[in-house]
Amino acid sequence: MKSRSVRAALLASAALGVFAVAPAAQAQQASDLEEIVVTGSRIARQDFVANSPVSTVTSEQIQATGSLAVEQVLNTLPQVVPGFTAASNNPSDGTATVDLRGLGASRTLVLVNNRRFNPSTKGSSSVDLNNIPARLIERVEVVTGGASAVYGSDALAGVVNFILKDDFEGLEFNSQYNITEEGDGRQIDNSMIIGANFDNGRGNVTAFASHYDRNRVLGADRDWARISNAGGSATGRARFDNVPLNPFPSRPTNAGCPAAASTNLTFNADGSVRGFCNDLDLGPSTDRYNFAPVNNLQSPAERITAAFLSHYDVTDWLQFTGEGFYSDSRRGAQLAPTPLTGALVPANNPFLSPTVRAALAARPDPNAPVIMRRRMEEVGARVQDSSSKLFQGNFGFEAELPGGWRADTFFGYGRTEFRDQILNDVSRSRVAAALNAASTTSCGAAVLRLAPGCVPINFFGPTGSISPAGANYIRLNISDLTVYERYTINANVSGSVVELPAGDLGVAVGVEYREDTLTYTPDAAKAAGDIFGFNAEQPVDGKYDVSEIYAEAVVPLIADVPFAKYVGLELGVRYSDYSSIDSVTSYKLGGEWAPVDGVRFRGMYQRASRAPNVFELFQNGDQGFPAITDPCSTRNVNTGAVRTISAATRAFCTQQLGFDPVAANFVQPNSQIEAFFFGNRNLKEETSDTYTIGGVFQPDFVPDLDLTVDYYSIKVKDYIGTIEGGIAGIVAACFASLDQTSAACRDPLIGDKVFRDATGELKARGTLGNVSSLKTSGIDVGINYKIPVADMVGDTGIFGEKFDVGLNVTWVDSYKLDGIEYIGTAGAYNISATLPEWKANLRLAYDIGPVTLTWNTQFIDKMDNQGNIPDFEDGGYSGVKTFWYHDVSFRWAVVEQVDLFGGIKNLADKKPPVFDNSPDGNTDPNAYDVLGRQFYVGATIKF
Repeated sequence: MKSRSVRAALLASAALGVFAVAPAAQAQQASDLEEIVVTGSRIARQDFVANSPVSTVTSEQIQATGSLAVEQVLNTLPQVVPGFTAASNNPSDGTATVDLRGLGASRTLVLVNNRRFNPSTKGSSSVDLNNIPARLIERVEVVTGGASAVYGSDALAGVVNFILKDDFEGLEFNSQYNITEEGDGRQIDNSMIIGANFDNGRGNVTAFASHYDRNRVLGADRDWARISNAGGSATGRARFDNVPLNPFPSRPTNAGCPAAASTNLTFNADGSVRGFCNDLDLGPSTDRYNFAPVNNLQSPAERITAAFLSHYDVTDWLQFTGEGFYSDSRRGAQLAPTPLTGALVPANNPFLSPTVRAALAARPDPNAPVIMRRRMEEVGARVQDSSSKLFQGNFGFEAELPGGWRADTFFGYGRTEFRDQILNDVSRSRVAAALNAASTTSCGAAVLRLAPGCVPINFFGPTGSISPAGANYIRLNISDLTVYERYTINANVSGSVVELPAGDLGVAVGVEYREDTLTYTPDAAKAAGDIFGFNAEQPVDGKYDVSEIYAEAVVPLIADVPFAKYVGLELGVRYSDYSSIDSVTSYKLGGEWAPVDGVRFRGMYQRASRAPNVFELFQNGDQGFPAITDPCSTRNVNTGAVRTISAATRAFCTQQLGFDPVAANFVQPNSQIEAFFFGNRNLKEETSDTYTIGGVFQPDFVPDLDLTVDYYSIKVKDYIGTIEGGIAGIVAACFASLDQTSAACRDPLIGDKVFRDATGELKARGTLGNVSSLKTSGIDVGINYKIPVADMVGDTGIFGEKFDVGLNVTWVDSYKLDGIEYIGTAGAYNISATLPEWKANLRLAYDIGPVTLTWNTQFIDKMDNQGNIPDFEDGGYSGVKTFWYHDVSFRWAVVEQVDLFGGIKNLADKKPPVFDNSPDGNTDPNAYDVLGRQFYVGATIKF
């Protein structure tokens, strides 16, 4: 630590020392500088066309969508695979993220004004887009392809850079109101920007504040979401699980059940028992639980965002810049009431009816406890309230040095406090105490000594059998806290080294130091596993730091000769020394060739890297519930389709279960299995090789036309993920080995990777490792064309002034994780994402005097379900059809100071596709619109 502190001090000294050589008499005013720096490079050039593909979204385009969430706009870009959004509910951590090329949100670097923004979450260490002041955005630049040579770790997939309005003059109020056609899902956003120049224009201060509020929409509020398409959950009405090693000898018939009732027992209204009706279609007589109507389709949220941006010309060559960001964001996910599973009921529990006692007494071991599961509806729906408070401050200096050189340095500090509060969970220890009550009125002295305040509870009946006092006794409200802190020091110098025959040799060199600290403190009950309805998690406390040095160069080779208007190279390298993984080198090599004016061909190779974050290094057995099909299940739990089990698998299942699954007609009770996840302190960095090649066409004979075509290929090596590509891979590898003692089934550090509980339910454990590889490739096409209508037909005022066309299309040729092709699939079998082969968006904007009319459309190609991939073939899954979304909007400049705007989102009121094995509910709520037709109106008032 001492050596790293010294190194940080040296970097800070270098950052301040770059200005010591700048005599004021030989420089222009910093405020007079006119430079173009495109995201993906630190070298300023005039008329610069980036060698890496860059997509730009302007503030006008964002507003024309009617979206009040930044991620919703980004998710329409074909290069983006949707991450967490306002519609995310299970899973969800309360954040909104961006995921370029589907490599994962942690592999997309998010910048604000070219600087790293502070992360929010412990798992992915990704940036919560909710914390970025949306109405203050001037434009968003998206670079697809590795960019670690320029920006360092995390830029494997690319960079999303939010450029803010930092030189505002005046006062501006914005207000917008959104509502669905159903009259729900209300969203209100109010914001203010105020700015002013001072000291005769040498400085500017811009301040921003906003308040956003969003209402909840439940699955019960949409017909397509009211019934679980995954067959619901076997943890429904209270039931006793039949344990094959101590089975019930017979079960009462269930004449009302259209499907064969299972050997498990459930309860009639009088407390007597009957066969559990395991109807996966969730018909009227089913005993399975339909959790869908209670889950959120749109989560409620409220946030306050503030920003302060300033700059001041200290001298005629030195400028001070300062930024401050604050966000207080709150969001609530909601799940169905706690599924209580694996509870042990003493055979002498006082609430058991005579028929239940008779069934228990008929078992081979009549005195053994019986295993119960029950949906705890009396306790209420599980609510996850996430609150995030972010503060980030950056300050630094920019200078113009002699000879046209420029320098900048800044210091940044960010802190995010992310608190998760879970309401209406259920305590395992209190349930155990209540089940061991001595009578229906008393828990008994022995139990009371262990569990003061114990209340006897009748778990064995329909909903309502648990009294309010009993529900209050077992109810558990818990709170977790994650604190993420980051310190950054950076210094950069750029300019021209020498004038070559074809132009200036431009370079940029710099140093950077970062320190990331993560502290996660789970609630004591959560850490101890004293919960039923959410996942147990362990504390994490760790940090790492990195010292870096980097350099870039733009080398002009040929200029102004036949068939070579310009030929040049772009080079870059970054050396990073991590405290966690030692040293890493990232680099880039690119070139461009402009044969004539208006035509430019470009290509780039980038070696990018990502260091493992603190959580990946230190995670310690956290609980999770991935969607997995048990290889021993005789039926598909999602569709009810009969599954064929091979003789070898059947024998291995018999070894695991202690009985023949086919003879017993064994069906896994839920589509999700319990799993436990571990980090790995021996992880090394991920690396990616990105190749892009394409062209930019801006012909003089068609003014205002920009056409780009780019091919990309990304290969990520040492991809950090759960071994075998996930829990599904772990289960598949174990069953392929057919040997419980093999390395595929057992790890010496964590024990059995695949195992069973007393009821025969499948369980799994998985560690992280640099075990996977991911490859993806495709072609991007972008067209922007501003048609000067007034020049073509005459400025009559009848046909308008300008017609803007913006088209973005991506064709994905391949997306392979561990050799398995996922392109053209949707679902949550192994990758919780929609990966269409084709994706596009089109924007048409027409200016008619003071009015701008806009039509936006999004295309999502048809897909198959991931369960139909040959590696995971289960059968019975439906496909996902092609989708078109259409939005229309207007903006009217009523007077110079007042703009009115409004529009309709999802004009055709398209319902999302409903498919089996979906990542969240019955669809992918992050890729498809779950609310239906929406209307919005708003106003901008300027002073």
